[in-house]
Amino acid sequence: MDKRWYEMSPDVCILLGKIELALGDDRIKYAGKILLELKKAGYNFIPHKFDAKLKEYSMKRWYDYNKTVFYAFECLKDADRTVQGFVARNVHDYIMNTKQALPLMP
Repeated sequence: MDKRWYEMSPDVCILLGKIELALGDDRIKYAGKILLELKKAGYNFIPHKFDAKLKEYSMKRWYDYNKTVFYAFECLKDADRTVQGFVARNVHDYIMNTKQALPLMP
């Protein structure tokens, strides 16, 4: 069975799972961080590259409903695997460092 693009790297798979479980506003914030990290890694983001795909796609996936999240994932998918891993680790670290600590149960 063929793996999906994000299943090729455990780092990418874990990151996408964390973002899927995040609240809507956090998803958008994390997507922005993905785009920023891609830029830092040298990925050449061309905004109109995925516009046709966005228009013709039937919006079935959970991340298709927000343009920023859609673009972040499509760009991450388009990047080479080394860049994907680098970005996934950096964004994962960002998520883990910005989460508020949960109150301790008595």
